[in-house]
Amino acid sequence: MTSAEQSLTFFMLICAVPIAGVAAYAFRKRDEPGARGLFLCELGMAGWSIQLALITWPTAVMPVFLNTTIRHVFQILVIFGWPLLVLEYTRRGQVTVKRPWLVALLVVPVVTVVLTATNPWHHLVLAPETPGDPSGIAEFVLGPWYIVHIGFAVAMVMLPAGLLAQDLRSAVGDHRRQLLLLIAGWAIGFPGALNTYVFRNVDAVPPYVDLTPLLFLVTTVLWGLALFRYQLFALAPVSRRKAVETMSDALLSVDTEGVIVDSNPAARALFDVNGNCTGDDLESVCGEYPAIVEQYERGVTAGTEVSLESEGEVRHFSMDVRPIEQGATATGTLLLLRDITELKEREQELDLLKQVLSRVFRHNIRNELTILRGHAEIIQERADDGRFDDHVAEIVANTDRILSHSENAKDLETIIDAETADERIPLDPAVRRCARAYADDHPGVEIDIDVPPEVVVSAHPSIERALEELVQNAVAHHDGSDSIRIDVRARPTDGTVRLVVADDGPGIDSHEIETLQAGEETDLQHGSGIGLWMVDLVVRKSGGSLRIDDDSELGGTRVCIELPRAD
Repeated sequence: MTSAEQSLTFFMLICAVPIAGVAAYAFRKRDEPGARGLFLCELGMAGWSIQLALITWPTAVMPVFLNTTIRHVFQILVIFGWPLLVLEYTRRGQVTVKRPWLVALLVVPVVTVVLTATNPWHHLVLAPETPGDPSGIAEFVLGPWYIVHIGFAVAMVMLPAGLLAQDLRSAVGDHRRQLLLLIAGWAIGFPGALNTYVFRNVDAVPPYVDLTPLLFLVTTVLWGLALFRYQLFALAPVSRRKAVETMSDALLSVDTEGVIVDSNPAARALFDVNGNCTGDDLESVCGEYPAIVEQYERGVTAGTEVSLESEGEVRHFSMDVRPIEQGATATGTLLLLRDITELKEREQELDLLKQVLSRVFRHNIRNELTILRGHAEIIQERADDGRFDDHVAEIVANTDRILSHSENAKDLETIIDAETADERIPLDPAVRRCARAYADDHPGVEIDIDVPPEVVVSAHPSIERALEELVQNAVAHHDGSDSIRIDVRARPTDGTVRLVVADDGPGIDSHEIETLQAGEETDLQHGSGIGLWMVDLVVRKSGGSLRIDDDSELGGTRVCIELPRAD
């Protein structure tokens, strides 16, 4: 043996070591989809490389036909491992092959192993001219069944690559990188295994030169990147495809020429397409709906409402148009249509209900309550003995409370409907305006203000109306004593301002706080008014938070509001 042959033999054995290591790792992960196929491929490539090294050894370690038999067994592991890897990876689940299919697929491999093991009797795999101690498989003289074995192997490893190439068309991110590494490893390793059959026709290449173990090592490195760097077993790329196929939203992928390259069942059902519409122009498929083509031609949009009429029925959709990019290059456009017909109808029903309630609150009930209050006052005036004073006072108080709810409901509706942006609001002047209004109308109300004049918040324009409601709520729910104390304090923190409104009243009922925290009114749990809902809405629209609890200093209610601090 020359030094070159010896070096190459040891190099083949060294290449098999990391390949076997990846096989061991895949075996430990064998419950993951794709791991079984990867284990068979790596184990087969490791054993294949070792048998090639033994062929190159200076002395015959075993008969050529026996070495070839063992090598064919390892080749069969690769032949079946690769399709198994691809199928489990693309379907993202372990694959079970039906018994008839398995038997049919095993016919050629079983015959190959049997014929190779009995080759000295018939020479159908290796011709009699094959040397008894060859320098490499390049000196093999192939029999007819060896050619059948090669053809079967090529077919088995070529077809699964098509599945990966198909997935590659719509893959993005780590899924795309996984596919590229799997395909690159396949393109290098499996066709590269035929290198000796090419080199045997090149006189300048010695017969012992076989690059198959090296190419298998490169394949293992590429697959290792997909395995460890991009989490081949951890990520579920097919879940993305599965989601697209089962989602109720219509999805179309269009290339730069306006040709549809992909669609999901929801899109085909929406546009009444039988079969696959891949390869059709977008205008031909969506010709009955010019609004879709118009939005596509406008370019990138999000949440645009389009209405489609079909057979007298109008359906409403929210349409997104997004670019498909590979790196810095735009390769197409994604069209997403979400059916919002039920939502639109629900919005119309709620709008109608709001108009009716608003009209009743603003006009009918308010007018009738005003008339009722007037009659109560007339009764009080005509009853000289004062025997109806308590009843009249109760009527007037309840009437005023309902009228107050009506005003709050009107304000709440205005806040909900208004499309306004947050404003820079100096907090000290706003608080003092509220305090001044109540000091004039309620001499017994003492409002202590501690707000730094430099504090400015970014809040909804109705924040001052919310402050008025908090002060009014403290006055209205007091226990009736002559003096009422309300403290208003503000302290700036990191990026926010904490505003506290506290009073010395009896405190707010716990069910009022629970209702507000729950965010809804129920039959068993509801608040007594609308004011706190309005305050909560204004604070949330300002990007802040609201908390209500008992005040430890004054003994009443403490409302704590966090608002963003203006830059």
